Amino acid sequence: MIIGAHVSIAGGLLGAATAAVEMAANTFQFFTRNPRGGSAKRLQENDLEKGFSLMKERNFGPIVAHAPYTYNLASPKPTVREFTLRTLREDLLRASQMRAPYLVLHPGSHGGQGEETGLALVAQGIQELLPHLPGDVSVVIEGMAGEGTELGRSFDQLRGILEECGNNPQLGICLDTSHLAAAGYDLAAWPKVKKEFDRKIGLERLKVVHLNDSAFPTGSRRDRHAKLGEGVLGLEIIRKIACDRDLQGIPLILETPNDNEGYAREIALVKSLCRESS
Repeated sequence: MIIGAHVSIAGGLLGAATAAVEMAANTFQFFTRNPRGGSAKRLQENDLEKGFSLMKERNFGPIVAHAPYTYNLASPKPTVREFTLRTLREDLLRASQMRAPYLVLHPGSHGGQGEETGLALVAQGIQELLPHLPGDVSVVIEGMAGEGTELGRSFDQLRGILEECGNNPQLGICLDTSHLAAAGYDLAAWPKVKKEFDRKIGLERLKVVHLNDSAFPTGSRRDRHAKLGEGVLGLEIIRKIACDRDLQGIPLILETPNDNEGYAREIALVKSLCRESS
C-alpha cells in the first residue's frame, strides 16, 4: 500500500518527506506553490538531494504535486487562462526537479459560459501544455464534486477531456472519494463504480486517489471533506476503496481536515482496516 497525506512544503522537500516518515507514510502530496497561486519558492539542490535520499531509504512510492486552486483553464477571462498555462509550465518543471511523477490539476470552472464551452477550453489549454510536458511528469486531472460551475464531475466529462487531447499517455486521472460521492456516485457500490470508470476511461489512467470522507450526502454537489469515519461515507466504504487490490500501487492521499498527528492516526487506521480484510 502506498499511502500518505497532503503536507506543507514550506520546509522544503526534506521537511515534507520527514513529516511523511513521522506519520508512517510512504508518499505525500504537496502544493507546487502557494495554494492561492503566489510565487514559487526557489528549490535548493542540497534540500532536494537530502529529500531524495530519505525517500529512497524509506522505500517511498511516487510522490504527488498539486497545482494551486486559482488555476482555471476554463475561465472566461483570457488573462486567467494565460496565467494558468504560464505557471503550469513552471510547475511541471518543478515537479520534474522534485521527482514527482504526477501533477494533479483541477479542470476549472466555466463561470457561466456553459459546460460545453468550459470543457472545450480545458481541453484546448491542456493541448497547449502537452509540448511542454517533461518526459517524467504526467498531468493528472482531478474529478470534481460539481459545485457551482465546476467541471469534471463525471467520468464522461473526464473522458471527453482525454479524448480531445488525443488520449495522450502523459495524461491521467485523480479520483477523490468525497468528490465522487458529492457528484452522485454511490460508493457503497464501489465495484460497480470502478467498473464504470474502467469501461469509460480505463483503470490504467487512474494515477492518484484522494481518500476522504464526505460531510455531505451522495449527490449533494457540495465539496466538503470529513475525517475518515466521521462523514457520510463511513469506514466500510473507505475500506472497500483503500484495500481494493486493483488500487495497490496507486498513491492514496489523505486530504481530510487534520494536522499531521491526525493524518498519522488515519494512516494507521487505514492500514489496520486492510489487515483485517486481508
